[in-house]
Amino acid sequence: MVTSRQVARGVVRSMRAMDRAGRRAERARIAYAKAAQKEALLAASAEAARQYEDVIQALTESHRVTLQMRDWRALATEARVLPPERSSVLEDAARRTLEAYRPGWWARTFGFEASKRQKLTQAIAAAATRDEADFQDRIRRADARNAEIDFAGRVLASDHDAVVSTLTHHSGLGALPYSLSAVKVVFGEAGRLVAVVDGLDLEDIPTESVTLLQSGRASFKAIAKGRVMELQRDNICSSAIRVAVEFVQALARDEIEVVMHTNLLDPATGRIGREPVLYLRATAQALGALNLPRTEPSAVIDRLGGHCSWSKRDGFRAVNLGPFAIPDHELTAEDF
Repeated sequence: MVTSRQVARGVVRSMRAMDRAGRRAERARIAYAKAAQKEALLAASAEAARQYEDVIQALTESHRVTLQMRDWRALATEARVLPPERSSVLEDAARRTLEAYRPGWWARTFGFEASKRQKLTQAIAAAATRDEADFQDRIRRADARNAEIDFAGRVLASDHDAVVSTLTHHSGLGALPYSLSAVKVVFGEAGRLVAVVDGLDLEDIPTESVTLLQSGRASFKAIAKGRVMELQRDNICSSAIRVAVEFVQALARDEIEVVMHTNLLDPATGRIGREPVLYLRATAQALGALNLPRTEPSAVIDRLGGHCSWSKRDGFRAVNLGPFAIPDHELTAEDF
């Protein structure tokens, strides 16, 4: 016989067991939440470090590409496609089928000859329609190819619209993230082209680095001013090289001139204005001789004979474009 005291003891033991299970579940929940929070923190840290590396790479390594010249000259010298002649191959074949039709006993006996001849006659009209569609398609293809040949000749002749269209559709400048603000094309005499580029300003350069510690957490540190100016120098130099490569290979040019602008502080007036800080004249031969994917941007500018004034103390200084006789880009530039 179970007494009331035994029942009470059993209830107490059950409640204690339930309490212990509840505390274990709460500890497990807290541990899981902490683990999830730590995992999320580590993932966020890794993503922040990756994004920082991507930005630095985009800023300073956009020139690390391989020169691949488009062959506009071969296309421009290609023979033009002659206008196609109209053809009635399918229609003639359908007519021969009708003329060769000889109704059999079954068709003559049960009156199927008339319907068969009607179908063959309709087949002639359908074949004529397909002949016409094929003729129009050959006209379109011939016109399109001749237009490509004409366009190639215009590119080689430095036609304004053709140059801008080529840079828009056949260069990778529009897809460059972070590297530069805008590019203009300056058309000079005798087919001369100058790329006038709005480079990034010093304030556009990151001032805080993100690195991963051994613990997996992100470490955010301020970048020294001298290093920030070095990053801007590398960005301006890398952008100038990439622009030169894109112009040369997209337009199949022997050479291109690039002028890089950025905002500079005038110590005399205290005003900030857009100033030229780098001039580069690059030839296709010189660019092709470089192993660009393994080069440092400032070293390439020096090797190509670029003109710029930069110091680790003051950063960029404006360069005098007078000796290079740059055309007035405010009047002759075309955006793309």
